[in-house]
Amino acid sequence: MNDEWFVGGLSILLAVLFFLFAIGPWSAPYRLRSTAAISAKYGKLFARLFWFLLAVLLGGLGLAILLGLRPTYAG
Repeated sequence: MNDEWFVGGLSILLAVLFFLFAIGPWSAPYRLRSTAAISAKYGKLFARLFWFLLAVLLGGLGLAILLGLRPTYAG
């Protein structure tokens, strides 16, 4: 049970960090290779959307882990 709390909590913390990247004024997260490529090709708005989508996905994953949701084949 402790593993689920650790992994789910870490996922939610990363989701909060990525959400702050999406709404914050920092430029450092946009210098990473993948985000810089998105920003150069589509603009900073889409790079912010990338961070926001990552935050939503990680937050949902963390919540699912903390709630103990499992696929049906996991038994």
